[in-house]
Amino acid sequence: MKLAILFAYNGTGFAGLERAKGDKAVESILLAAVAAVLGAAATAPKLAMLNISRAATTEDAEHGARQVVSLEVSADAAALAGLRPPTPEQLNALLPEAIKVFSVLCPEDSFSARRSCETRTYEYLIPTYAFMPPQPEAGYDIAAESLSKEDLDNMYPDADPQVDRSGEGSLFTTLRRLGSRSRSRSRGRDINRLSIPPPLPADQSPLTPLTSSPTADRHRQTFFSNIALSLGRRTSAKTRGTSDQPIASDTVSTASLLPMGVGSAESSADDDGVPQFFDPINLPHRGVDMLRAYRMTEEQLDMVRNIIAIYRGTHNWHNYVPGGDPDDQRCYMRIINIESGPPELHNGMEWIRIKVQAKALARFQLRRMIGLLILVIRTNTPRSVIANSFGASCKFEIPDAPASSLVFHQPQYAPGLAVTVALESERAHIEAFRKSMIHERVYQDERVEMVFEEWLRGIDQVSFLYKHFLNSRGIVTQQTSFLRDSHSTLSEEAIYNVR
Repeated sequence: MKLAILFAYNGTGFAGLERAKGDKAVESILLAAVAAVLGAAATAPKLAMLNISRAATTEDAEHGARQVVSLEVSADAAALAGLRPPTPEQLNALLPEAIKVFSVLCPEDSFSARRSCETRTYEYLIPTYAFMPPQPEAGYDIAAESLSKEDLDNMYPDADPQVDRSGEGSLFTTLRRLGSRSRSRSRGRDINRLSIPPPLPADQSPLTPLTSSPTADRHRQTFFSNIALSLGRRTSAKTRGTSDQPIASDTVSTASLLPMGVGSAESSADDDGVPQFFDPINLPHRGVDMLRAYRMTEEQLDMVRNIIAIYRGTHNWHNYVPGGDPDDQRCYMRIINIESGPPELHNGMEWIRIKVQAKALARFQLRRMIGLLILVIRTNTPRSVIANSFGASCKFEIPDAPASSLVFHQPQYAPGLAVTVALESERAHIEAFRKSMIHERVYQDERVEMVFEEWLRGIDQVSFLYKHFLNSRGIVTQQTSFLRDSHSTLSEEAIYNVR
């Protein structure tokens, strides 16, 4: 007997979805309930569940709004003849409140929850205070870059946040798309609206500054060098604390737009590549009321949409896949569609939701996509670092954004399948569970626990580990800064030996 179970769950407190993760996995608890109901009705002493498949997997604390698991129940013919599929009511009576079954089906013999799934849509919820600029003590190289929307369009002509390439319309079918804003607005021109404080003076910096990289070969004939020579980018005197004279276009360093590995000897942060070791930075705690009351600016919302537009399409996601190899063809994946909704207020805090549609995503890939998006915007790092992250010769570690905000939103199956019909018929019940048991719980938990603030604080305390790609030039240089041995499991001697 083949079964397909449509259910949803709030992943808080569970060890992920897959039963291989132990008894606290959502799937383990669900299948135990299935076994209990079938076992009570079976005449055979033992039933086996085989070929278990799920539409998509989720990790610890991640949620599923519409999840499908398929399996085969095996027993002797006489026992199977008397079995009937368990009802949702029977299963829900045995399941905790955080897991709810909506439908139990006997699908087509060829159906597999994973292989039959055509696309998968994920959702990520972000409290907008995550985009608040970091504290000056973190020592990021924050600068105002006058790279306009027109310049971005020239560099990434396919990265238009208003274009839907999925052929299925907006992922936010119940939300009105905000009107398009002026294309000529530059993030750097309105940098004062972000309230970014100037960097610390050299004598107050918590870190020993690294030596600046020399100018790369201006005559290297690459796409990015031509862009660099043509833009004539300016630097804000307020933010950098230097002369207010513009930098001439013929003196712009092409290294500022080259990915690591293109002239790497010239674009590294330190010619000698000598490791430097630091202690965690002692940061003051930010006021909780100030964080809850924060509202993102229009420029920040534009930046979100511009960055996710760069994510759209087929790229080499090796930096977003744990242990990803840039030469591994499996790291090439296509983002069919990605959109951000307008800001929403929940429990006195502002949130935005980002939805991603793809054939498949690797574990932690979406959380690293969101993590880099947040870090780039809050540190005012140029968007070119996003494009550089897809380069085969560019390798760096991206922190995983918190798991508690990730929701597997929906699998997409072919029209006419029993699962497709069930997804539509149970829409109202699924939406009610999603809003009350997933979204509202996420909003409430964040207001109390401030999960994103703790995540960002942990990053800012070791900001020197990330400044080789979070910088005012938007390039990825050689990492030369590490935690001191007393705070790291990797000894200084080992770092020298590895390098």
